[in-house]
Amino acid sequence: MSFINYLSREINCKIVYYGPGLCGKTTNLQYIYNRTNPDAKGKMISLATETERTLFFDFLPLEIGEIRGFKTRFHLYTVPGQVFYDASRKLILKGVDGVVFVADSQMLRAEANIE
Repeated sequence: MSFINYLSREINCKIVYYGPGLCGKTTNLQYIYNRTNPDAKGKMISLATETERTLFFDFLPLEIGEIRGFKTRFHLYTVPGQVFYDASRKLILKGVDGVVFVADSQMLRAEANIE
């Protein structure tokens, strides 16, 4: 559930991009980052391996303006796609308000999408 701070009049929502390895989760966040007004976004943080695969998560904070007088922020995260990082994925999903499932449309990747 969204975190609402009535004293500071802020709403914070956690959105997690979830899917198999190399399906484009980080690419989605990079696209959003590149297309967002610099005044409405924070620094994008990526914890990647030497081969550019997400090690723990990516994080992008966005301010989307006010809703009924409350400053509203989305905190966008990705999870590592490899099943090996299952514990990390579960930790990042704690307190999530929404999930964006990203799949690879190639037939060869169908099994990874299902997993």
